[in-house]
Amino acid sequence: QKRASAEISASINAAEPDSSSPSHIQQTASISFNRHKMKLSSSLTLFTALPAVSAIAILPARKSEALPWVVAPSHLEGVPGDAGFDPLGLGRASPGALKYYREAEIKHGRIAMLAAIGWPASELWDSPLASDFGLPALLTPKGEAPSVLNGGLDRVSPAFWGAAIGVAVAFELYGLALRFRADEPLEPGDLQFDPAGFYPVERARKRRMDLAEIKHGRIAMLAVTGYAAQEYLLGTPITSHSAGFFEPLWTFWWGL
Repeated sequence: QKRASAEISASINAAEPDSSSPSHIQQTASISFNRHKMKLSSSLTLFTALPAVSAIAILPARKSEALPWVVAPSHLEGVPGDAGFDPLGLGRASPGALKYYREAEIKHGRIAMLAAIGWPASELWDSPLASDFGLPALLTPKGEAPSVLNGGLDRVSPAFWGAAIGVAVAFELYGLALRFRADEPLEPGDLQFDPAGFYPVERARKRRMDLAEIKHGRIAMLAVTGYAAQEYLLGTPITSHSAGFFEPLWTFWWGL
């Protein structure tokens, strides 16, 4: 047993390099240099990353255009028409909910743009056209367009309401069919309908066109609300108390 222990100790001592040998000193120095090099590299990496981290940390949050004293909602960034206004957080629930609300806004905006033209046009031309075609005029006794507040909707033919509902349902079914058949998700409001080729191909011009439609739709929704409120409160058709918008300039200014 003593002999075996002695042999093991001898083999271990033989395996250990001589600390005084040149090769051992060189190997030790190389390991120490590599360790210092790694520490220096880590310190330099951390030092160079600190300015970038600091810049990100002090970068101010994006402010709302509609309410400059509050932070703009992050979920609206990049959306056409984004003014940083979503006080109720309706679009924060999910990307699907935001897309649904965008689709609804575009639809209401398009209908409002048609109504913004059709409302005063009906007050200007309903009586002449009804006279030409031998039909009863549908304007109220005050010359206002029929509406919920003005009254007169009961005199509108049921055929008109049926046709209006039919057209609305047809558009909805067409839009749903497009989304089910499309290989890629369609943008809100995209009905693949552009017979005149107005919608541009370039991305920057597309965004400008989308922004223009959103802005015009929002203005139209406000305008139609103003039509209804003005006629109800003032008791006169909008073509009368806002005649400058609905009559030729030579008629309004010079009475020609």
